Amino acid sequence: MGLARFAALAIAFALAGCVTAENSLSPNDIANMKLTGVAVSFAPNAFVQWEDGGRAYAASKGGTDSQILGVAQTPESKAYVQNLLASRVKAGVERVMAGQLNGPRPVRLEIVVKRFDLPPPLQSIIIGGGRGMTADANLVDARTGALILANVQMSAVMPSGGGLLGSAVQAAIDNGSEQGPADKLITLYGENYRNWLLRQS
Repeated sequence: MGLARFAALAIAFALAGCVTAENSLSPNDIANMKLTGVAVSFAPNAFVQWEDGGRAYAASKGGTDSQILGVAQTPESKAYVQNLLASRVKAGVERVMAGQLNGPRPVRLEIVVKRFDLPPPLQSIIIGGGRGMTADANLVDARTGALILANVQMSAVMPSGGGLLGSAVQAAIDNGSEQGPADKLITLYGENYRNWLLRQS
């Protein structure tokens, strides 16, 4: 990825992080809701950079790590990576939201991923950059599908060490954590949504 494109991605994440949707629900509205599930889809032009997903696809085809780039841009590989990532986002957000909404009215959270960017180590060494996820979060009535509350372009951003030393430090942090970078980013997104919805600090 060239410097110009990377800079554009960084700006896009920064701008997305500045968008603060209004939570128009009252505390009583929220207390009346019960989260029955999380559904995850991808925008048609969604950008996904996730090396572990590409590696998993290559392995499913009997390939090796060195073949990731050769298979990463096919429609089949993109669908595979998106499906794999969708299951991770669903599980991660459901884990964060567990026990938070326990009222009688069933609702569902529909997440539409627009960007999921985890730069590979080599890119981080050369040009640095953060890790980020941007997705629309739509809370809908589970019975009718009617939209209750939307948070468009909600984002989660994690810093990432740049350069050789910074990348080495980041790798040590990642290796010493129970959660990998993708799951950390998903958890942060879920926490951002939970805190926004429940007006928690």
